[in-house]
Amino acid sequence: MGARERDKDFWYRLLSKEEKIKQGIVQDQIVCLVDSLLYKALDMSASDIHLEQNEDSMRVRYRIDGILYDQNSVDFDHRLPVLSRLKILASLDIAQKRIPQDGKIRIKVTNKKDKNLCDFLDLRISTFPSIHGEKMVIRILDQSRECLKLDLLGFNKKDLSVLKELISRPHGFFLVTGPTGSGKTTTLYAILSYLNNTERNIITMEDPVEYDLAGITQSQINTKSGFTFQKGLRSILRQDPDIIMVGEIRDRQTAQIAIEAALTGHLVFSTLHTNDAASAITRLIEMGVEPFLISASLMGVLAQRLVRKLCQNCKQEADFDKAAYKNLNDCDIKKSYISIGCVECLNLGYKGRTGIFELLMIDDIIRSLILNKNSSDIITKIAVKNGLKTLLDDGIDKIKQGFVSLDEVFRGVKN
Repeated sequence: MGARERDKDFWYRLLSKEEKIKQGIVQDQIVCLVDSLLYKALDMSASDIHLEQNEDSMRVRYRIDGILYDQNSVDFDHRLPVLSRLKILASLDIAQKRIPQDGKIRIKVTNKKDKNLCDFLDLRISTFPSIHGEKMVIRILDQSRECLKLDLLGFNKKDLSVLKELISRPHGFFLVTGPTGSGKTTTLYAILSYLNNTERNIITMEDPVEYDLAGITQSQINTKSGFTFQKGLRSILRQDPDIIMVGEIRDRQTAQIAIEAALTGHLVFSTLHTNDAASAITRLIEMGVEPFLISASLMGVLAQRLVRKLCQNCKQEADFDKAAYKNLNDCDIKKSYISIGCVECLNLGYKGRTGIFELLMIDDIIRSLILNKNSSDIITKIAVKNGLKTLLDDGIDKIKQGFVSLDEVFRGVKN
């Protein structure tokens, strides 16, 4: 070995694992390990990958249909190279470990249905410092997902028909409400996809943009630069929009501008964090929005939850235990279903998720209640008398159809 080769070997051994990765000197073992983590998650239809460092290894968990499941951990010696490789791919600073970072990776994978086609997946990378080292969460965003179609979200025929009529109006304000992780953004994307055509100018403001919708102008807020929902919404109104989607109503000013836009001939969609449809109305009033503005602009509120669907391959009938569900004594459930787990559902008993919905249409009766500042309980009570199907009612219908279990509906409705 010559002097130059010896020097090269010496400096190679002095390089840290992170520096080797940064310079492209990557062991195949790490590349394969990262690839296997990603492709296993895709194969299991996971929505998120959690990589959490602890004292002697790195814990790996996949979120599948809303629930986190433990996977094989990563060895102690491999945890830093794995995180560093992912950070390099996402154009993050591998030397920075004490502050959170966000990045994105786009990968190309073979289409499961047609091997001659390829799909693109966006991986949203988020790091967060902890006492044992950085934690990384990878959100998997499948741009080819069919769930961005209204007909596939789980609406019953009546609610789907009413929803399509509401969102086809030329102007008005429509809200989707529910807790974090209830599928609000997916529903809004499905609505925009349904309305999208060359005759309409559709503009969104999101935090962050999750799916790239062709033919729609999408923007992402940036609080560091001062580009907030409030400022962005004012600018959108100068872009000659027909349809506006605001990711979330967070304050009175944003709500006020959105309502004013709806009253001046625009179709406006947004979200709120409330437990049911009627509570969205009282939340707007609590923010300081005048009831007459809400009454004049709001055309509908959709509350929703996501629940896991029973695996149709291994589901079995189960007796309905009324004693365990005392508040369901007046319903006509004769039997329910459970799943025991099989190869098709990875022995989880569940496969995929569906929505349960509560669609409140704002008619003259509800408008009068809004003007009189009635409570959400009174609004819900009167709406039910006039045909409103609550979240629990929709969940019970899906139990009867054998789509979901009793336990899953109650877990979803209580959240």
